[in-house]
Amino acid sequence: MTDLGLRFVRRPGPGGRAANLAAVGATAIVALLVTFLIAGSLGISHRSDRIGWRGADRADATNAIGQLHEVDGKKLDGKPLLQLELSSLKPNQLPPPGLDHTPTPGEVFVSPEVAKHWASLKGEFGGMDKPTGVITDKGLSSPEELVLIHGVDKIDSKYPHYVDSWQTTVMDSRMAALLIAVAFGIILVLFPILSLVGQAAGVAAKRREHRLAALRLAGSTRSQVLWLSAVEQAVLGLAGTVVGLLGYVVLTPLIAQIPLGGGRWFVSDIAPPWWAVLIVLAAVPVLSVISALIGLGRVSITPLGVVRGQTRKSTTALRLLPLLVGPIALASLGMGAAVVPLLIAIGFAALAVRILGPFAVQVIGKMLANLANGPVALLAGRRLADDPKAAFRPVAALVLSGFVTGFISVFMPGGDDDPSWNDMRIGVALLMGLVFLTAAASTAAGAVGTALDQAGPAKALRRSGVPLSVIERSARVAALVPVVGVGLPVVGFGALCGLALSGGQIFTEGNSGILLLVGQIVVGLVLVAAAGMAGAPVLRKASAN
Repeated sequence: MTDLGLRFVRRPGPGGRAANLAAVGATAIVALLVTFLIAGSLGISHRSDRIGWRGADRADATNAIGQLHEVDGKKLDGKPLLQLELSSLKPNQLPPPGLDHTPTPGEVFVSPEVAKHWASLKGEFGGMDKPTGVITDKGLSSPEELVLIHGVDKIDSKYPHYVDSWQTTVMDSRMAALLIAVAFGIILVLFPILSLVGQAAGVAAKRREHRLAALRLAGSTRSQVLWLSAVEQAVLGLAGTVVGLLGYVVLTPLIAQIPLGGGRWFVSDIAPPWWAVLIVLAAVPVLSVISALIGLGRVSITPLGVVRGQTRKSTTALRLLPLLVGPIALASLGMGAAVVPLLIAIGFAALAVRILGPFAVQVIGKMLANLANGPVALLAGRRLADDPKAAFRPVAALVLSGFVTGFISVFMPGGDDDPSWNDMRIGVALLMGLVFLTAAASTAAGAVGTALDQAGPAKALRRSGVPLSVIERSARVAALVPVVGVGLPVVGFGALCGLALSGGQIFTEGNSGILLLVGQIVVGLVLVAAAGMAGAPVLRKASAN
């Protein structure tokens, strides 16, 4: 079975090459995004470890090794300058990160960017021709950070910060806020990514179902069929993961230019460690295999039903119940709740959308078929009603992106120049970029998969005399209806969850929230149109007589 699975990868049959390329591409996007999320989170921690001592204030005067005081309102070339006065109380201690020794009274250490403008600063420090030293990368948050550390004999402040170690790993407050924001972002983008994993494994699902069902009817055991599918999907998943990791390596210098958390990143900060690479190499293919095996449950149990084209079991209205849990939990917790319960509640709300999707598609499909006044609407409606799970799968990530958009639209940051607000604005833009990238990859892979899955019925329709134009139009309608009929209400549900969390208060200032919602609709329609254009040639070729 292993050799046969490898043969299926090498010689996938009619339409198989397109399916394999779509699966590899979708898996590559998943691996790239997962690597980015892991490496970005670690990068924030690395930054904090280097600068955490600047905000440390947990020692008392009796055992402190030094004092710190931040000079307020300092600027350099119109940009905020972090000027710290440092008084060493105990000599012969390890110096702060990035400094070759602890500054003594009168000494000044500056970041490389400040050193370039030293001529405009030296008058404040006794006319020194050059600073005592330049802070290395090990003591900076970002390459362009503006930092000046001035050694003084005594801190001229009523409330100095007492530090017990210059090497402390206390989490920097700004970095801590970023980590919390990243955690919320990961929860919001998690389900679109998981949907993309399922889509990568489900490309040409029916083609694989029929092939494996034939093997079952020919005498293959259930375990042999499952192993064959696992081998095939594992190879595709591993290939996609390797491509995604290589893509991340190529894109790392560009990712480092994102000005989040006070400036650009050192490339070393966002380079994934070896153990993270191993996790991605193992986790993404395994998830891909699991998704593929879950989708083959019907083959292993009723292969004859697959070959005969037996209709799948309908979804039930019980899928509506999880919709109530998310908003109620978020309203009960409120903005002041602990981070973990909030993350769980938001995750459950997104999961409810994924659970509800197939049922909503089924209802819409039945309505469309019952109200149809032509062959296009009738074919589209029957396709949606007969297999709502397969119809929802290609657009699941796009629909879930609507939930993210609706939720975020309540909390869009305003125009304040505060660094934290700037981080939020950049973070929102980054989050929506990740979500839309996931939705685009899932929709593109879904277009190819749906075209291959519908090749058999389309071929039968063409042989019976149905024009190809009717078949293609019905396919486009079947792709558009779930996005409009399910996606738009989900945007409202996301906004409802955001309002439940905020206690009914809208934090968004101006029209940025409305623009975000309009952008979601436009992006959704464009992706569906593009998917239809990509899937039409595949369907036309795969259904040819």
